[in-house]
Amino acid sequence: MQRPKRRFTVMGLAFGPAAFTLALCVASASAQEAGQIEAVYRKVSAAEVTIAKAIGAGDSRQLSRTGSELGRVIEAALKRREEGQAVSACDMAAHSLAYVAVSSADGLTNKGEARKVLIEDARAAVSDFQKDMAACEKQAGKKTGSHTSVEKALRAL
Repeated sequence: MQRPKRRFTVMGLAFGPAAFTLALCVASASAQEAGQIEAVYRKVSAAEVTIAKAIGAGDSRQLSRTGSELGRVIEAALKRREEGQAVSACDMAAHSLAYVAVSSADGLTNKGEARKVLIEDARAAVSDFQKDMAACEKQAGKKTGSHTSVEKALRAL
């Protein structure tokens, strides 16, 4: 028994608008994701400069404040992850840099062995930050730069 060809045509026509809508949604999501990556990249870059200056000045309050600002970026990334979306390399760089800020702030307020341990933790986090930031720059389409200012500031302590 043969089916009429007309039926297939109607089914093919019904699939066209659905495919177009799906493609439009994917393109919109990609543009939104690129915008989020760019915004996080800018925040992390600005925070890196602020943290390097604060470590050099020994300003634990500024370090804590900057760590809290990066905490908002991290919370937004966790929310996206819970919703099934991907977490970008820039979000990971924000996490590493926030850890550097908090560890450095605590290291500046403590003395003795506790200070040494906290500063060593911050140095380890700087290494992670540099790797994450290199991946972030690639993901954001930026030229890979040198992110050693925070490391140099920690060495000066």
